[in-house]
Amino acid sequence: MKFEGFSTENRHLAQIMTTTADDFITDIFKTRTERCTYLGLGLSAGNIMPVYFVALTGVPAEEKLTDYKNSLYKLRDDLIKSPKFLIFIQDKMRNPTPEEINFFDAVSRGNADETVSDFVGLININGDSVRTEEAKRIFSEMAEPLKKEGSDILFDFGAKTITWLNRCTISNEYAKFCEADIPVVIFYGKTSLSELSFMHFLSRIGFDVIYISSERGMVSSINTNNAEGRMQIFEFPYEMPQFPYPDKLTKTSLATTAYSAEQELNEFMYSNTSIFKDFQFSDMQSLTLKTTYEEIDILWHQKARYRAGFNVIEGKKVIVPNIFAKINGIKNGDTDGYWDSIREKLSPLTKIMLKSPSYDKFPQSIFTVYNNFFSGTEIYIDKLKKSSLNPYNYLSDSLQLLIFNKIQEAIDSGWLLIDPAELVPLVLYVGLNIDKSMLKTLQKYDYTKDIPKIILIDTIEDTFSKVECIQLVLFNLLGFDILVYTPTGYKNLETYISPSAFETYTMNEYIYNIRIPRFKIPDSVPEPKNSDGFFNKLFRKGRK
Repeated sequence: MKFEGFSTENRHLAQIMTTTADDFITDIFKTRTERCTYLGLGLSAGNIMPVYFVALTGVPAEEKLTDYKNSLYKLRDDLIKSPKFLIFIQDKMRNPTPEEINFFDAVSRGNADETVSDFVGLININGDSVRTEEAKRIFSEMAEPLKKEGSDILFDFGAKTITWLNRCTISNEYAKFCEADIPVVIFYGKTSLSELSFMHFLSRIGFDVIYISSERGMVSSINTNNAEGRMQIFEFPYEMPQFPYPDKLTKTSLATTAYSAEQELNEFMYSNTSIFKDFQFSDMQSLTLKTTYEEIDILWHQKARYRAGFNVIEGKKVIVPNIFAKINGIKNGDTDGYWDSIREKLSPLTKIMLKSPSYDKFPQSIFTVYNNFFSGTEIYIDKLKKSSLNPYNYLSDSLQLLIFNKIQEAIDSGWLLIDPAELVPLVLYVGLNIDKSMLKTLQKYDYTKDIPKIILIDTIEDTFSKVECIQLVLFNLLGFDILVYTPTGYKNLETYISPSAFETYTMNEYIYNIRIPRFKIPDSVPEPKNSDGFFNKLFRKGRK
């Protein structure tokens, strides 16, 4: 079930995601679904493929070189062992063989438009109709400026691009993988302009691309030919002649550096409650903060563990301080500043929605179908969890129990101003039909770190329905930050939610018939971060 009455914006295919020198080595393992969730796309993602396109050139200081080589080995080894489909290319890509050139016998060489059209007709990626269509479009775009360069250059571009594409995607393993996730291509070693062009082609049709070279001679060409700035370039301070890609770990360095650091970190983590493992906790309790309007900007992008009120109970449950607020009107009527304020609050875990006309649409059967699973206001959680009505049986037991407990908490909260005869069936209906994109966000939600967000903009006269109000209360209890922007000052949350559940801030001007701009979800949280991660340490010149 989608958010009733709310809509989200769409994106385009092969959207570039930004990363950092330290984070790309973990970001590359994120699935397409996870990336779309971070972008706030959910079910509106369609065929969008968020991809990374990274170049890593040069080498770190000599005393860090062994660590660097071990990290390269581990990157490829982990990709091979992961569900990701890896295409590894070392040194030069071979030109098409005479047999491969025969594939293009029917391509016209007289008319440039016909040449491009003939090449496009030969593009067919094994089992991958989405990338096939995009490859045809991107090939045509990239071939357009070459039409003036002569038939030989145009033919060379087409033969190389399509031959190399076929080599990368011909396997049955690729056909099995392609629709489920985003393939990763690693280019290692010296590269030519033709190969650089091919990297851009792959990136634009939905592949992750990583280029790695210990030499820095290609940096100028990479920068010059970096169309639309798509490739992120990370440069180490030194260089050395290209060495074979590491095929084993240097164990002495691993034991003295990585292993010792891991042991020290674990010891510190267990003795210091301010440091937490990833997904250390599976249970949480939200705590809605009472703040001033100005404090929202300060708190908004803070990680959960840095907010006042954050706590860990008996080492098991996390108290997550979150925000649930309505903002009426626009300060001094400054609409530009108003939209800028919203843009500054967007992050990868933000779901931005626009209020649209809606009605309380739900099947009347809900008033009978759930009768065996509650008594009064108490839900039989164990019975419901084991029943055929449970749509979440594929999720972890801990997440299932969290959702069911929050359904119960929403019923018991006293925040929902709904007839008692309808309350339990309606909350059960909403709680058992959470949108899949939001479920995926819940799976990614680490209760000590970044808090997922819902920003809702309401400029119309329709008030919120019962279903919409229940949805928002439920996500508040699940730990989401929620802001409802209402430039008109009209009633919405108050229809079925108690004013005690959320904060209300009223500005000095109401604006009507306002045009809502398009918003783009950023690839990262818009706050400065001083990272001391592994790759960032390698980038420093010498020892600190």
